Amino acid sequence: MRTAAFGITAFLAAALLFLVQPMAAKMALPVLGGSASVWTTAMLFFQVGLLAGYAWVHLLARRLAPRGQVGAHLALLAAAALLLPPGLTRAGLPPVDASPALWLLVALAVGFGLPYVAVAATGPLVQRWFASTDDPRASDPYFLYAASNAGSFAGLLLYPLLVEPRLPARALGTAAGAAGLSQAGAWSASYGALALLIAGCAGLLLAGRTRVETRPAPTPAPTWRRRALWAALALVPSSATIATTQHISTDLAAVPLLWVVPLAIYLLTFVLAFAPRVRLHRGALATAYGVLAVATACSFYEPVRAWGLPVLVLPLATLFALGLLLHGRLAEGRPDREHLTEYYLAIAVGGALGGVFNAIVAPSLFSTVAEYPIALALAVFLGAPKETETRRPGLSTALDAAAPIAVALAAVVTSRLVPTSAEGARWTGWLQTLVPALIALGTIGWPRRFAWSLTALLAAAWVANQSPVSALHRDRSFYGVHRVVRVTGPSMLGTDASGRQVLLSQKLNVLVDGVTRHGSQPLDPERRRVPTTYYHPSGPLGDVVRALRLKGPVADVGVVGLGAGTIAAYGEPGERFTFFEIDPKVAAIARDARLFTYITDARAETTIVLGDGRRSLAARGERSFDLIVVDAFSSDAIPAHLITREALALYLSRLKPGGCVAFHLTNRYLALDPVLGAIAADLSAPAAVMRDTTLTPQQIFEGKDLSKWGVVGTPGSRLPVEGSGGWSKLVSDPAAYPARAHWTDDRSDVVGLLFGL
Repeated sequence: MRTAAFGITAFLAAALLFLVQPMAAKMALPVLGGSASVWTTAMLFFQVGLLAGYAWVHLLARRLAPRGQVGAHLALLAAAALLLPPGLTRAGLPPVDASPALWLLVALAVGFGLPYVAVAATGPLVQRWFASTDDPRASDPYFLYAASNAGSFAGLLLYPLLVEPRLPARALGTAAGAAGLSQAGAWSASYGALALLIAGCAGLLLAGRTRVETRPAPTPAPTWRRRALWAALALVPSSATIATTQHISTDLAAVPLLWVVPLAIYLLTFVLAFAPRVRLHRGALATAYGVLAVATACSFYEPVRAWGLPVLVLPLATLFALGLLLHGRLAEGRPDREHLTEYYLAIAVGGALGGVFNAIVAPSLFSTVAEYPIALALAVFLGAPKETETRRPGLSTALDAAAPIAVALAAVVTSRLVPTSAEGARWTGWLQTLVPALIALGTIGWPRRFAWSLTALLAAAWVANQSPVSALHRDRSFYGVHRVVRVTGPSMLGTDASGRQVLLSQKLNVLVDGVTRHGSQPLDPERRRVPTTYYHPSGPLGDVVRALRLKGPVADVGVVGLGAGTIAAYGEPGERFTFFEIDPKVAAIARDARLFTYITDARAETTIVLGDGRRSLAARGERSFDLIVVDAFSSDAIPAHLITREALALYLSRLKPGGCVAFHLTNRYLALDPVLGAIAADLSAPAAVMRDTTLTPQQIFEGKDLSKWGVVGTPGSRLPVEGSGGWSKLVSDPAAYPARAHWTDDRSDVVGLLFGL
């Protein structure tokens, strides 16, 4: 019974610990633009909170007897209970002209800090208490750590599968008096149950016999080198988990399930590493991780990246192998029970340092998400098995140095190949991808050699992923990584001033966020006023604008998402275009005439309003706009809170009679028309969608991209594009759409939509 009581307490504490993390970040998303960095910053806070909890346990174990430990921890639990339920409502609103990272950290500390620390301390504390009993299993209490991580795993899965779909998040800005049980309320009730279980464990500790009388002489304290190794073995998986999450959610959407999956994999590797009956072979794991890391490096190149969804699964498999490799080594080096709290403190220090590196240091040092390949490279050094002896150490050292040089040279040489046809371009891309990768794989039997070769491969692949390296402008903010590059556009046959037929080409400046273009502009003064990419006049957005103008003047246009400012090219004298942009760095790029001139050249009056588009629109008066364009993406990810039932209801309330809302729905992974159709039908609003599927040579030359757009009108109105070629009216019956398509502020099932679940 005693073992079960301690095990259940550790399990529940860990479940609550990891259930609250996606809950808190979900609350923050609507006011922070749906950025993937919300989770990165939240993870930093929670890792520091975990460190504080473990430090509290270490202090109790060092300073107080069991009775004193019980009193102090129960007092902490009672004080934390006074701050329940947790939430962000005490923090006010984030700044609109600076990074909100500090605001988010403060908001989480005020709304979640003390209860989180109290719960975080529970796992190691009950293990310490159990180790002090005369239970037969007390000599090796680490099985409770496996139970704790199993609880963490369960808590993470419970949130997206059970809690999020059934209970409202009550995010910042939600009416305080909303009826019904909320996520924070359910968590608070569970906190009360946990406090009772902890009190029960304390009673079992104080009522039973302890090992004080028979405790052996203290064992030597771990060396600082050993402590540093524990921290490093925790730091790299922590950093890799956060980087993997950002990598995936940047290309899909910042939603809880896409945060939960990498973190659940991270925790599962902890469970397996510390499970008493599981044996991990480091050599086999190092080989498996090496192969997967090489494949991940290849996924940075365009030929592999173009596969789309399968490539998103690869980082998860790589993270699983990385976690097993390093956490397995961490479990191998665990100390005896006398140094249990110090061991957990070192693990917490490493995890927190991983969060600090990803959330604070890396954005300051790098203009790209370089922390991802760095974590992958460090893992192969930390997890490598010991080198076998060689009879020719000089030759071995020379080969160790030559291998990464060969990988780098292969990457450089293949990148210089110039294709002369489309088929040649495909072959060139595969040569650039596979030649350095095969050289790296050839060294996999020699740990040190392979570690350096993989590092060279990751560096070369990451540089190729960021190509062209020489950008006109490169910047990184809380909301994404922005580059402005100059490229040569497609060529076409034309005539010069004398009437001779010549091959025409043009230079363009292109704004790139992650792997997605967010606008381009020709440098030719005769063509720079023509909207390009997804906004070309011959595309769906051009149809919408022309159809509205046939009905009357389009005096006021609101645009959620600025990009390069391309939509400003549609403006005419006497019209007002108001852009709502959450990222001040993007606004600076669009205003910089050295990079783009859509804003400075605009014939209409243009205004840029900083802040989340939805909140900014809510502050506007009703019936303000003839047209609202929703086009806010971070890389290819969708800010889900901008395409929910509540969001569309807000947009419709801001339209003048006869106006409409245009949604940019282009996405490599998700078909968003069912979402738009379900929400519009639920609001009794007419809706249509158009996928642009053809490009003429002239349009390709002008920089047009294929795109998909949806349009929604006010209830009872007629869509301006109704009857136009290419537009398909969406079904007006809400029951015709699957439940996963009915997105609300409290539930947006991106993954269900992705896999058709």
